[in-house]
Formats: sequence, structure tokens, C-alpha cells
Amino acid sequence: MTERDDFDKIVEGLDLGLEFPDEVPEPAPIEPPPLLRSDEAQPLEPEEPFYRRVEPTPLRPRRRGVAVAWTALAGAPLLLVVATMVGEILPRPMLFGAVLTFVAAAIYLVAHLPEHGPSRPDWPDDGAVL
Repeated sequence: MTERDDFDKIVEGLDLGLEFPDEVPEPAPIEPPPLLRSDEAQPLEPEEPFYRRVEPTPLRPRRRGVAVAWTALAGAPLLLVVATMVGEILPRPMLFGAVLTFVAAAIYLVAHLPEHGPSRPDWPDDGAVL
């Protein structure tokens, strides 16, 4: 038999509790709550959802000015990209006009953003709008 070292002397006094149970008891099945109260014959009302359903906005803008502004906002840089890809050098007034159109369309769209204030029925709402 081998000689006992310091580790064996330290471990022999510990109660490690390595006994495992033979069978694990199964948890009791959880029964769903009844839909009817015992004192009333009326079914319980379903809980109100935690969110407020908002109808999606249409993809097409309702106003013609907004549609024109989006077209100008995307069209001005697209004109410059296509002209560069083709190898065409645009005159300075045309470049200035494209930049001015882009800036004007961006300002128009920002000015027409919907206002979220006391006039809205859901005004003190911090939720996200998708």
C-alpha cells in the first residue's frame, strides 16, 4: 500500500456527499386554470394584449408632393452615379442643380414629417412606430 500524502489527509475529513438518488421523482402535472369561475357561470374575459395594434401605413404616399420629393431625393444621386459610370462629364450647372434638388427634397420631406404632440390621441406614447 502506498504512503498517504498531505492531500489524502485533507480530503479524508470532508463529507463530499457523492450519493445519488436511485430514482428522480417526477414533477406533479400542472393543470390549466379553469375558464369558468366556481361562483359564476360566465367565462372569464381574455386578457387585453400588452400592445396596441396599429394599422400599417400604405406604401404609396398619399400626397403627390411627397412622392415627387422621394423621386428627387433618389434621382439626383442616381443621375450622378449613372453619368460617372457612363463616363460622361456633366457641366457644373447640372451638378449644382442635382445637389440643389437633393437638398430641397430632403428639406421638404423633413418639413412634412408627422408631428407627435398633444393633438394625437396616443400622445404620451413612448413606443416605437414601425
